[in-house]
Amino acid sequence: MINYEKLISKNPTEYERFTNSKGQEIVFVEDPIEGCDAPVICVCHELKLACCSDFWETYDMLQSHKEYEPSFQDGRLWLGDLQSD
Repeated sequence: MINYEKLISKNPTEYERFTNSKGQEIVFVEDPIEGCDAPVICVCHELKLACCSDFWETYDMLQSHKEYEPSFQDGRLWLGDLQSD
């Protein structure tokens, strides 16, 4: 997990946002220090949570099959059925 307050204080560049099947608005942002040399960060402002996705692009996370759909559960990021570190 990434410190939400610290991340937001650095005003990261937003790639895009969407609402997942759990009704959570997920915002995809760029790492404010490493930029595009780091994986996309998933943020949920409502829960004040942020985590590195391990994906370099948002494409797979937005597919209709939802295999890699990001969601936050019990304070952790899940990508489909896989828990992210």
